[in-house]
Amino acid sequence: MLRYYILLSFSIILEVFGASFMKKSEGFTHLGATLIVIVSYSIALALYILLTKQHELGIVNALWAGGGTILVSVIGIALFQESISLIKIVGIVCIVLGVIGLNLPNQQNELRKAES
Repeated sequence: MLRYYILLSFSIILEVFGASFMKKSEGFTHLGATLIVIVSYSIALALYILLTKQHELGIVNALWAGGGTILVSVIGIALFQESISLIKIVGIVCIVLGVIGLNLPNQQNELRKAES
């Protein structure tokens, strides 16, 4: 299970890295940033596909999308001076709670399997 979380985290980080460089690529007009976007997303997607082979698609997708959205939002605010509002903060908190909520049943199932 640890391997799953490591690969998922790495995939999310690469997706966030690629998304951050989309802003730097300025519409794919800067070659270096564009190449980083392409490579980051390619590896992130390959890991995502490998993760869905052995785990539930809905859970992997929710964790990947939710984790990426949280990190991209924080990076946008911190590095690109994007707006911050109460509604945005509430939305991010809801995503965090959703990611935790989706992951809890998996943890319980793993504990049951370990006990058997």
